[in-house]
Amino acid sequence: MNGRIAWGLIAGIVLGAAAIAAAPTPASADGATCGSKENPCPLQKWMRQNMSAAMTAGDMAALATAFEKAAKLAPDPTWNGADPKASWDAIAKVGLAAAKANDTAAVKATCKGCHDAYKDKYKASFRTKPVP
Repeated sequence: MNGRIAWGLIAGIVLGAAAIAAAPTPASADGATCGSKENPCPLQKWMRQNMSAAMTAGDMAALATAFEKAAKLAPDPTWNGADPKASWDAIAKVGLAAAKANDTAAVKATCKGCHDAYKDKYKASFRTKPVP
């Protein structure tokens, strides 16, 4: 009888754990688990629709427009400043100038520089913040 109870208890635990793992979590319902290709976070979605799409199409005018908006998207005002290598808005303005000059290599370098400087910080603190 004890063996049957033990096996029943183990089976219940395994089935319960499987049911919990398969159930949607509140975190996924409110967007906290965004970041995948299927469920991009707000800025990630905006970047794909505006920056990446324009870059893929070679549409420098659209990239310039996107860089103008991106310069205003710093989620923390302390991230802005005059340093074109370390300030969100200044980096975007460098990208804007590169797009206006039709300089694809400089645009790509600007994107990389911004991602290197801010991607991890942004994801850590502002991942689910809506894009204004």
